[in-house]
Amino acid sequence: MARWQDVAEQGWAPRRRVPVESTAPEEARDRQLDATARAAFDHLRAYGNCARATLWAVATHLGIPAPDAVRAMLGLCGGIAGTGGTCGGVIGGLAALGLGLGSADLMDAAGQQLVRTASAEFVAEFRKTFGSALCFEVQEGLVGFRNDNPSKEPAWKAAGGCVACALVCGEAARSAARIVLDRRACASPPQATPGPAPAP
Repeated sequence: MARWQDVAEQGWAPRRRVPVESTAPEEARDRQLDATARAAFDHLRAYGNCARATLWAVATHLGIPAPDAVRAMLGLCGGIAGTGGTCGGVIGGLAALGLGLGSADLMDAAGQQLVRTASAEFVAEFRKTFGSALCFEVQEGLVGFRNDNPSKEPAWKAAGGCVACALVCGEAARSAARIVLDRRACASPPQATPGPAPAP
């Protein structure tokens, strides 16, 4: 069995069966992450382009304005223009982290460090899940061969390569979205706890 099928059978998308009517913050967050992952998966299956699918899903589900950035992803699929370099899911996820956590202020050293630390966590998590951050190596790990030539396209589709890459985008989007939400929660000022009501 191909490794991508193992990933799918582990309960991917939605990973958690959270009741829609639930109001617990953790469960609402889990639903948001599942929706983000599923959006990346569906976008890649419908339109292609792993970098764009990953960034679009995170931006859409976290409310990050990114139309120009999504358009900028067009040449970065297939491991940067089909060369097998850095996986588009990684590129899209890193772009989402920059947009979701970064500052436009070039002098914001603390903001740069925040994004760098978050990005290192994201890449480490991606490598742990898929064995590499390089497109062709991820493909080989999941499907058994690299789709590096148009003549391989029929075999790629038959082996489930399109689904495998969609799973990669889903997991990358979920990871990036989780990291953005976690960092934003840490940066939020603590909520004031109301004291006892004054005596009448």
